[in-house]
This record gives sequence, structure tokens and C-alpha cells, in this order.
Amino acid sequence: MYLVTSREARLLDKTAIEEFGLPGIVLMENAARSIAAAAFDFWPHWPVNPTAAILGGPGQNGGDGWALARIFSSAGFRVQCCLVKGAGKEIGGDAAVNFNTAQKLGLPFAMIESDDAADSLGLERFDLIVDALFGTGLDRPLAGTAAALLKAAAAARTLAGPRSRVLAVDLPSGLSGDTGDLWGPPLAADLTVTLGAPKVGLYLKEGPSLAGRIVVGDIGLTPEMFARATPMGRLSEKAELAPYLPCRPINGHKGSFGHVMLAGGARGKTGALCLAALGALRSGAALATALHPASLGSVIETKLTEVMSLELPEAEPGELAAAAGELILRYAAGRQSLAVGPGLGLGEGALRAVLSIVEKASLPLVLDADALTHLAGRLEDLKKCPAPAILTPHPGEAGRLLSVGTKEIQDDRLGAARAISSRSGCVTVLKGHNTIISAPDGRFFLNAAGGPHLAVGGSGDLLTGLIAGLLAQKMAPFPAAALAVWIHSRAADMCRDERGPFGLTPTEFSHFVPRAFRELADWREQKCQ
Repeated sequence: MYLVTSREARLLDKTAIEEFGLPGIVLMENAARSIAAAAFDFWPHWPVNPTAAILGGPGQNGGDGWALARIFSSAGFRVQCCLVKGAGKEIGGDAAVNFNTAQKLGLPFAMIESDDAADSLGLERFDLIVDALFGTGLDRPLAGTAAALLKAAAAARTLAGPRSRVLAVDLPSGLSGDTGDLWGPPLAADLTVTLGAPKVGLYLKEGPSLAGRIVVGDIGLTPEMFARATPMGRLSEKAELAPYLPCRPINGHKGSFGHVMLAGGARGKTGALCLAALGALRSGAALATALHPASLGSVIETKLTEVMSLELPEAEPGELAAAAGELILRYAAGRQSLAVGPGLGLGEGALRAVLSIVEKASLPLVLDADALTHLAGRLEDLKKCPAPAILTPHPGEAGRLLSVGTKEIQDDRLGAARAISSRSGCVTVLKGHNTIISAPDGRFFLNAAGGPHLAVGGSGDLLTGLIAGLLAQKMAPFPAAALAVWIHSRAADMCRDERGPFGLTPTEFSHFVPRAFRELADWREQKCQ
């Protein structure tokens, strides 16, 4: 499933029309029919003589609304069209065709030219409010009569209570299709039918709380059209990720599935290293070795059963010495991946170890937690790393890497992830709600699985191990990161579904990782039959 920015969405329409000869009026009709089908599927039961208010403007989104008004009217709805007319803006193009048809059919139109006109509509009387005011073309804050109409619709929804239904066409009006910023009064939808491909903003910032259920409406775009327009984003889902599952040949052995090395586990943080090692084994890797400060060997050995361990030199008990970096590289020689950071520590020795590893590593790396803190201000140094690397920052760590505040990261999560990847030459996993996985060339995955049950200490360490384990099985960094994030989130969702949303731990999530892999493998097998 492609995930597109506003510019890419417009380019897709232009490509379909100009390069493939698919008329815009056909795209609009397809849009309206797919929206109606999604609405009747989402709400199968309606009152006798149902009513619908269609809110639209002079643009293409309004045109979708007027076509939809005709379809709803044919299905037995009493329809009221509400047109916001901007100063000097006339309805044109394909939107005008559907507007004129709706008028000729006698559908009633209310012209909204003042705040009072918006307030006097009595929108609480309608069984359905269709928000077709603005889509991806909006590039500025809303004001005037459009904002007044959205406020009136939101107030009507509150008055109508549980029987209220709101359907958004392509995007909830006022929501940025790129960042999820809200540029107008919020009108939360129960259902958003996004056209052609989902928009990035539906999954960022205000998007998830405003969009409700997201359904992709088929408007007739083909794989050839997407290939020509080349959108850069993908939504992490089974169809995208199943082809990347590592092979498990029947005659496979421990040498077939890779050996993961994991360095970290300073005093007070041994759990981070142990969870990462557990994640590595849960990924399907054959072997994992934990590299830790020498004085903590008994602690690590007690916690870990299936994982081997090796000692590293210390500057003082529980804190790595600078020489640890060279020894980590020596231990990792001939292995298949190396994860550095979970519980590594923030001392000078750990810093020197990280810099040495980044400078000389010859096997795929995952850099997380304390390793990322040591790399703050040194992003460009990662371009000199001989091996491919994956960075897994949370928003605070991402802010340190880019020398900005956490708020700036959260204000533009996609931009931040792409900036880290561009400056470092590494794949970036920007953790948080709807984790973003970006590649240096601008491609990205957005993972919509998971939720607040993942917001618990150690969750990211388990993910680090999963990523390193997939790298050890010879996966390329970008799909390895995307697959690991989805498996991690899906396992947590399965755990929540079985045990409830409260009090879950990463160790519990790990028990569901094999189930998540099996679900994806079963899905792939069914699709291949």
C-alpha cells in the first residue's frame, strides 16, 4: 500500500489524466462510488428516510461531494448540499459538471456566505454529515465561512449525540495531508475514505484522532500509474512485508540463520541488553552473544539462558573502558550483525567504543539508546562507516542527533526521520506512535500497528534485537527494519488482545513474536496458493 504526500497525490491524478488518458470526471465518479460503498459497508443500518448534509466548496473535493450527493439521493436519502463560496472563486472543471448535474436533479443547495448562514443550517437534524470541503489542495489555515461551517458541524455532532455520523472525503477538512497539522476547527470523522492512496497526514499528529476508521477508496489508479508517479512512502502491512520474510529451508542449521552480537548492559541497565538479546533470538536468528562489562558477568549469566556472553574491559566496575570498542570488533569478526547501545552507558569509555565501532565495523550495525547519545552532533561521521547501519532513536534521541528539541521532532516526524537518514546515510527507525522507517534515498515505511501498550521501558530494546536478528539472516537494512517494527507491534497487539491493555511488559510481548511471524507466513502462503 502506497502512502502519499499531498504533492504526490496531485501528481498521481495528473499522471492518470495526462499520461494515461483517464478523464478526471471518471476519477471523480469512481471516487464518489467508492465513498458511498465504504459508507454503506461501515454503517449497514440506517433510519427510515435517512438524511445527509453534504458540505463542499468550489474545488475538486467539493466535486466529489456533489457526485456523492447524487448517489445518496438515488439510494433514498434526503440530501441537503451546503456550498461554501469563497470570494472570487467559481466552481470549475469536473466539479462544475457534478454541481450542475446535482442542481438539475433538484437537489437543494444552501449557499454559505456568512457565519450566520452556517449556524442556521441545523446540521444536528441530519443522520449523516459528509465533510467534502477540503482535501490535499489545502495549504493554509482555514478562516471565514469555511471555518464557521466546520464549527457548526462539530457543534451539531455534539448535539446529535450517539446517532451522529460524520464521513470525511479524502481527509478531514483542515488536516494537513503531509504533517497531520490541523489548520482549522476540528471536525472528527467516524470514517475517512481516502482516495487512491492513504495520505501521510492521516497517520501523524492530529490525523489519527480526527480520521476515525480509514478506508482507501479505489478511483481507478493502476500499478502502472503508481510506478510512473513513483511515490516514496509505504504503509507497513502484510502485503508489503510478507515478501521479505527470511527463508527457513528444511535443511537449515545454526549456521544458516546467523549469529547476532549485542554490546551494552552497564550497571543498572543489564535488563536492556538482555531484552535485546531475547529479541535477537525471537527474530529467528540461530545464535546471540551478549557483550558486557566484565564485572557484571554473573548478572548477565543469571538472566540469560539461551544467550552466550563475553566480557569487555572496564574503566571502573560496570562501566566500559575505551579499549572495549576494539575487542567488540574482534569478537564480532565473522558474525552476521552487531547491535550496540542498549544499556551501554554514557561514560568516556563507552563513547570511545562507539566511535571506534562506527569507524571500523565490517558487519551490519544497529545503533540504539546510549550509542545514539554518543553520536549526537556526529551524524555525518556515520557516512564513513564501512558497514550499513540502522539507527533507532526515540524522539528525544532524534532531537539530540539533529540538535533540536523533541517538540520540533514531533512537529514533523517524517521530515525528522528523513533528515537523520539523509545526513547519516543510514536507515532510521523513528520510534513512537506510528513509527517511521526511512531510507537515505527518501523512501519510507509508516507502521500503524501497535499503540500505547508499547510505551513501557525495554520495548525499544526488544525491537533492537529483532532488527539485529533479521540483519543476521541476511536481510537488507531497510526491509529488515520495517519488518521488525511490524512484528514487534503486531506481537504487542496480540498480547494486548489476550491479556488487556494495562501492565504489559516487553518480556510478555516477546512471547507473541513467533505468533506474529506465523500470522505473516500463513498470510503469504494463502496468497500464493
